[in-house]
Amino acid sequence: MSMSPTFLAFHTASRALAASQANIDVTGNNIANVNTKGYTRQRVDQNSISSGGYTQKYGLPMASPGWGVEVSGISQSRDPFLDARFRDQASEKGKLDTILSGLSDLESIFDEASTDGLLNELSNFINDLQTLSQTPSAGDIAFITRTAAQKVTQIMNVYSNQVTQVRNQQIFDLSRVVIENEFNTKVKGIADLNDQIRKEQTYGNTPNELLDKRNLLIDELSELAKIKVTSLPEKITEDLTIERLTVSLYDTATGASISLVDRGLYNTLYVTDNGDRVNVGIASSFGSAASGDITAHFSGGSIRGYLDLINGKGINEFRGALYYRDSMDIFASNFARVLNDLNTVDPLNPKPLFTASGGGAITAENIRISDEWLADATCITTSTYGSDGGDNILRMIAAIDTDTSFYKDAADPSSTVMFKGSFHDYLSGLIGEVALDAELYQNYTDTSANVLNGLYAARESISGVSLNEEGISLMAYQKSYNAAMRYFTVLDEAVDALINRMGIAGR
Repeated sequence: MSMSPTFLAFHTASRALAASQANIDVTGNNIANVNTKGYTRQRVDQNSISSGGYTQKYGLPMASPGWGVEVSGISQSRDPFLDARFRDQASEKGKLDTILSGLSDLESIFDEASTDGLLNELSNFINDLQTLSQTPSAGDIAFITRTAAQKVTQIMNVYSNQVTQVRNQQIFDLSRVVIENEFNTKVKGIADLNDQIRKEQTYGNTPNELLDKRNLLIDELSELAKIKVTSLPEKITEDLTIERLTVSLYDTATGASISLVDRGLYNTLYVTDNGDRVNVGIASSFGSAASGDITAHFSGGSIRGYLDLINGKGINEFRGALYYRDSMDIFASNFARVLNDLNTVDPLNPKPLFTASGGGAITAENIRISDEWLADATCITTSTYGSDGGDNILRMIAAIDTDTSFYKDAADPSSTVMFKGSFHDYLSGLIGEVALDAELYQNYTDTSANVLNGLYAARESISGVSLNEEGISLMAYQKSYNAAMRYFTVLDEAVDALINRMGIAGR
């Protein structure tokens, strides 16, 4: 081993001092940001400096110490695999939370437990019909019966209008809040941060704080839609390679990826309302995805939840607002069909009890009692034989209480039979469906939340700041700092002995 230059050791000591100081500073920064949302724990990247680097052709082989330590950078403690899993689960929970909220709104409309709803009014109507069947010529009883029928139609109107209001609110929230104010703002923010990070990295800086802001936006974006984040190296010069981050909308069913963000470029979304169908389109300014409808490519996130609630018609789809609106329309139209048919003794002289406001097909939204019944409470046909008996009223009661076929198109008996049972059974089943859906999605949401919390805890164990760990690190770096200072003192004493006392021993 050869003797190293005298003052080289001072460089080693100064590097040790600088590395310890950097570790103390980074640890202090971690502690300061323990409660900062989205902050990622930082660490000092350091490596030893070799004394070699080239081979001396005529030099003798020798052992030489290293030249100390150097700080090569300050990086973040993150696990890309955990980030991807967390964002996938956040997308799933975002969808489930949105669906559960919408189902809760629908459930409150059909709540028969805390309010006197349609089942109660239907029972009151049947009771009044029974009273009328006993005294069919009593005008006051006929008036009360008509009022009870009016209440039934009004409750149907209310149910239909409330379902429509829930759907309209969902459309507004999807269009104005989720897509315009949240989704589009976030993709623009990510693209802007991409530009800033690119510039900082090009200048040789370490923009950890900007990376934290971008990661936080990506996490929030994953709650709105299922996304795929890709980070690839991009060579700027021969000696400089920086990160190129892209974000895509990912469809798990088809594997399709639709570009959202690439460097400083971004694509925005928009909503089109076509009545019974709401679509989401992309205004593509870059990438291979053409501008147009991408509704089918949302497989997660709150946007998928809103689309299910708004467009879902049941059968092979989600049971959303349209399903319950259409179900109430089927109830109303078949209810009117059965009673109108029974009230018409002479086919050439129809006497409808129920009609549609403004004419046309009867729905839950427009059903009302007919003008003839409004004008004359005794318009109801009490007997099919022209007597004073109430046999026809009894037929009406039996028709309501016994099984009947609920046609998809009440005016067309050849259309699909959607349900077979009594009117009470139909309503009870409809109320039970929305309650079961809400309960089911509550369970889904709870399970999803537990999984997400577990992933969050796993990610925080790597990326989060632990005061206990940072406190231990702080003490360790303080000791290394003090040791480096002591190294300086030893070197100073050695140099003093070398310069001032060497060669005078024994004098």
